[in-house]
Amino acid sequence: MRRISVPPAQPKQKQHTLSQVKTASGTTQNGSASALFVTLTAPSIGSIHVRREKNGKIQPCHARRDAETCPHGRTMSCTDRHGTEDLRLGEPLCPDCYDGSVLLNAISPELWRRFTLALRRRFARLNGLTVKTLSEQVTIAFAKVAEYQRRGVVHFHAVIRLHGPDGPASRRYARQRSPSSTGTC
Repeated sequence: MRRISVPPAQPKQKQHTLSQVKTASGTTQNGSASALFVTLTAPSIGSIHVRREKNGKIQPCHARRDAETCPHGRTMSCTDRHGTEDLRLGEPLCPDCYDGSVLLNAISPELWRRFTLALRRRFARLNGLTVKTLSEQVTIAFAKVAEYQRRGVVHFHAVIRLHGPDGPASRRYARQRSPSSTGTC
């Protein structure tokens, strides 16, 4: 993970790569942190038709003065001002350059698995523990939903919770940290 940030309270949010995570934490009635809501989004594979507004005025999709030509001979520019129901919204400017979305969708389960492994390893390292010791003290639980974005690429919404060693029924975490532990989460 390169960046963790709290998402702004806006209906539309900037797309982030899989290594960038947007989070919003929740708290339980007793005030302890209970969960994180994260969205993992694939990186951009190419330009797509979009609808942009500025001060209530619809902007051109991808207006470029010196638009480049893709390897397939298509100009990477669109000066149309797309309506909300325009069928081209989310479609790539060059479908031939956009082939990577099929691969990302195909490997998305493996990307999710690697994310969960990396999260456990990172959490253990930040707390000065091995992954095995961490699993004896804390259970990291996940609930996720995979959905297609308008551009046709899968992204994940997930709730990540920390439980004690006995799962959700644990009253508190068994926090027996080693003296060499320096990080906190």
